[in-house]
Amino acid sequence: MRNGQSASDLSSKHMPVHENRIAEVQVWGDYPNWDDIARFVYGRLMWRLPQMRARLLAHWLDERHPHRERFQAQRELIERALESELGSEELDVVLRQRGTTLRCVAREVPAVFGSFF
Repeated sequence: MRNGQSASDLSSKHMPVHENRIAEVQVWGDYPNWDDIARFVYGRLMWRLPQMRARLLAHWLDERHPHRERFQAQRELIERALESELGSEELDVVLRQRGTTLRCVAREVPAVFGSFF
């Protein structure tokens, strides 16, 4: 074994992990922004609950939210991504056909913060 390699790295049973990493890099890039990914993943989970979706929309559209205008400009795209049942790789392919990427859309999901949520 080469320096830094373990026996498990050489096992064929770990090939899917390597393939998953390649797909992850294709979607999120070599240096993923974990804050953006977290907002997207947790936003997606909360979006599926009707009461939480209503709270998110009220929060993001509130005049006090600093990214309100940005959300309004990208609202349709953000909502489609959050409600999509597709996996990250498939959603990224669909978004690329529309001239954007999942990485870009995830960046546009507004944060939830402040006393007005």
